Amino acid sequence: MPRLTDLNDVLFPVAEHPVFVSMPNGDGERHVSVPDKKAIVNMARNRVLGIVSRDYRLVSNREALAWAYQCCRTVFPETQPTEWDVNATDAPSTGGHCIIDLKHNSTALDFTFVPPHQRPEAFGPFIRVTNSYNGLRALGFDIGFFRKICKNGMIVPGTIIQFKFTHLRRDLGETITFDVALDRLAKVKSSFREYLGALSDCTVEHADFVQMLMAVMRIKQPAPLKPESTEAAEWAALDAHLHEIADRYFHELGGNAYAVFNTITDFASHPPANRLLHRDRHSLQRRAGLWLADFSQKCRQSDFDLREYLKTLNTNLEDSGSLS
Repeated sequence: MPRLTDLNDVLFPVAEHPVFVSMPNGDGERHVSVPDKKAIVNMARNRVLGIVSRDYRLVSNREALAWAYQCCRTVFPETQPTEWDVNATDAPSTGGHCIIDLKHNSTALDFTFVPPHQRPEAFGPFIRVTNSYNGLRALGFDIGFFRKICKNGMIVPGTIIQFKFTHLRRDLGETITFDVALDRLAKVKSSFREYLGALSDCTVEHADFVQMLMAVMRIKQPAPLKPESTEAAEWAALDAHLHEIADRYFHELGGNAYAVFNTITDFASHPPANRLLHRDRHSLQRRAGLWLADFSQKCRQSDFDLREYLKTLNTNLEDSGSLS
């Protein structure tokens, strides 16, 4: 289904409404209140977005976005609110949850990395806010980095912004305070350059690009595939897309893990609409960040063996925040 990618499409008004159950009552019905539940409703379309507990604290996407601007100023105190722009919006067509990215609108926060025999490449940070109306996702703020030439990005693993709360009144008040580990942010930025340098020094054969991409993104070919079925057509389209971006970065950046990194972040940042792909952009970019931190450490070890690494990658990559 098409996704909501325009900011105005996710800033619809929302409200809380009581929940009732229709019960048989002789020849008719009676409506019984459900006191410990309430409905979150998209008032523009009169659509129920979620049924939540009585203690659920509703945060509109507009309110979450205002807090995201506050977060940007806390993480980067040398900047002004007017220097941050909404760069990307992503939500399912239902509008049950969304992610919004804010990026700095100048080069002041950029840093460069110089691949071997290449021109310097600029990278910049972004702040992502995640919000939901169905209680399935916590209100959260994450930091990521993106390659400016192609807008490919990843979410940094670990905690820099000390704020993530469930939508409960006991956890989330009318105002919030961000506790930002600025020392860790500086370390991550420095380490990021080291990570990319390690990737450039690691040789990867062209034939391994797609295998690594599939392993990191948790993509597996369905089996068995029925010829001429919808599933077979979806797999053919996805497989063609995987090979296209792998070929593109291999020819652009060469046979090394830095090219694989760009293949992975390209796919994560621009996931195709495909029924076989069940992860959203946030989850995919988070996997890209976890892989970068893990692989850049392992590939520098004297006994590193890419073949053995590939054998274990599929079974070790977990959503828990670790690759081991």
